Amino acid sequence: MLFTPPRVGYAVLVFGLGLVTAAVAQRPRFNPQGDYAYDLAATATAMVNVDLKPDGFAWPAEARPGDTVFLEINVAVEGGEVPEITAARGGVSVRQAFEIGARGRRFLDLSPLRAAAEDTVVLSGRSVAWQTGKARLFFHRNAPLAGRRVLVLAPHPDDAEIAAFGLYRQTGADVITVTAGDAGGENFGTLFPEPAEHFRIKGWIRTWDSISVPFYGGVLPGKARNLGYYDGVLRQMQAAPATVVPPLRAKLDEPGYYRSFNMDSGLRARPFKGTWQALVDDLVWELKRVNPEVIAAPHPLLDAHPDHQFTTIALIEALTKWKGRCELLLYTNHALENEAWPLGDRAAMSGLPPTSRPELFFSGLRSLPLSPLDQKLKLVALEDMHDLRAFDLRDGTPPVTEEVRASWKHHDYYRRGPRPNELFFVLTREDAMRLREAFLARR
Repeated sequence: MLFTPPRVGYAVLVFGLGLVTAAVAQRPRFNPQGDYAYDLAATATAMVNVDLKPDGFAWPAEARPGDTVFLEINVAVEGGEVPEITAARGGVSVRQAFEIGARGRRFLDLSPLRAAAEDTVVLSGRSVAWQTGKARLFFHRNAPLAGRRVLVLAPHPDDAEIAAFGLYRQTGADVITVTAGDAGGENFGTLFPEPAEHFRIKGWIRTWDSISVPFYGGVLPGKARNLGYYDGVLRQMQAAPATVVPPLRAKLDEPGYYRSFNMDSGLRARPFKGTWQALVDDLVWELKRVNPEVIAAPHPLLDAHPDHQFTTIALIEALTKWKGRCELLLYTNHALENEAWPLGDRAAMSGLPPTSRPELFFSGLRSLPLSPLDQKLKLVALEDMHDLRAFDLRDGTPPVTEEVRASWKHHDYYRRGPRPNELFFVLTREDAMRLREAFLARR
């Protein structure tokens, strides 16, 4: 779901940019002159010191195929262009962008480079320089995903595609969407001017999107399911777990209206009740039927959207009632301290989201490579998600204002989504429990 903090001159974007809450208006902003606060040495990694020179460094023997590799690097931006560093070896290259005006510690994702020991990794910069001398190279060892049962959990229709299309395409995952996406912007207001009807139909459209679009990634409709909860109310549900919370903007004759569209007969038959307790129970039911070894969901301390945060809090509560063994891969779609992340154009690596918070409760990182075909299909899947584009009547009526169109330069998911990699924070069940405690203590 697209989601943008208010800008000068307007409070809420008309086109699909979600609900702007007081909490989001007060979200922290990353200072480009500050260090990224990640302490990768505290995670389950191998770390090697390398001699960083103006043109690169020697690749150490400790690297293994499939590792997620990050170089800790201190940068200083020179000039007004988007600063970028390119790393290359033997015809393979990666490129990563940084903030304009950036200065301080950053992390360069070198995972796609499969250099042999002692090969030189050549670094070149545009509008950016880096500190030479001793630098740390971190290797995260990740078990192969092939053959493992994967569940991708999305707060809204389109979140699975933005964050994890490559993951579910490569693993044949089950894709579970929590809400119908029946709030946010008035995308279809030209067709349905009455607000309650508009948002009911918007939820209907987006529910079908969440069930059908994963087919582009090889997920059959029965394996793509929507639980049918309401957009924008998960935090309210969690605050009073037994209280039924109605839709925020849509008018429905039946509370379980959106759930009824599922292809899966088992989910359709489950009674619907719009409470936090029911959501947790539904997630336990899904955990038992999928028995996942890997679960992807948003990171509550890095993603600014309340629905994203509380989707994962509900998941963690469900994990306390399900005793299966699994690891969590947490993603970020609305980076808390810089909504424009991932930075640069869509050919650039995602990199780590900017953060000034050191405690994020993860044990490792996984930078999942996407093939050129993966990236193209991901772009097609995003284009098919109705909330990520304006509804154009093709009669000369502007689908969006020029002000909104200008905002796409920074917030458009056609730029931000189809990257050469998808980035996940790897957590154990124990990490997840500590994360939940820390998140709720900060509310």
